[in-house]
Amino acid sequence: MPIVDHSMNGKVALITGGSKGIGRAIALAFAENGADVAIAARGLEALETTGGELREVGHRAVAIPADVGSTEALENLYEQVVAELGGIDILVNNAASGGAGPISELKEAEFQRVMAINLWAPIRLSQLCRTSMKERGGGMIINISSNEGVRASPGLGIYPPSKAALINFTELIGKEWAKDSIRAVAIAPGLCRTELAAGLIERVEKNNININPMGRIGEPEDIAALVLTLATQAGRFATATTYVLDGGELSAGPLG
Repeated sequence: MPIVDHSMNGKVALITGGSKGIGRAIALAFAENGADVAIAARGLEALETTGGELREVGHRAVAIPADVGSTEALENLYEQVVAELGGIDILVNNAASGGAGPISELKEAEFQRVMAINLWAPIRLSQLCRTSMKERGGGMIINISSNEGVRASPGLGIYPPSKAALINFTELIGKEWAKDSIRAVAIAPGLCRTELAAGLIERVEKNNININPMGRIGEPEDIAALVLTLATQAGRFATATTYVLDGGELSAGPLG
């Protein structure tokens, strides 16, 4: 076996929020390295487009419409992936919802919405996928958090706390499920070129803000490269930890 082995032959991966941005880049990286891939998202057009791109790579791919804010939808998603692809070896909880405004103005409905998508969905899907992973001899769970979960910038509502909780959850299952040969890591990207961050990116670029020492905004492929490594044998010793991937953005302090 090579020291750095990115092969995913015979593996099945499920990626939420897999039709665009970081999720799409991860899905393509997995497929290009041999995995069968299931992606889930709400937008049908983008979902079908990315599903087609995955199938062109030459491996099995399914694109499933799903609202991860619904527990019933999460359970249906899991059952459909197992039925169509035979099981799940790798779960990437990537779907997320943003927040805005000062925390002093947070409403319960907004709290419930963001936490359902950013925290409960990864928890419930991880619980479900654990069953399949145990049957298949182990697995990998990768939770896409944010460097806002490490240090919070003002004005983002409950989004930073939701991502901090996701980091803590990742550490917990990494410890509790190691006996099942299931690894779990969190990725904490900085500002990355996605739809969710479009408003902030516009402000940064319009005002020529130097967001990090590297002087550029992250690209989805930057995140996918690390996810690929951690999901394969190349990352076999990694679990119960968080990888910040932000071009040094944390060293520059929070956005004000």
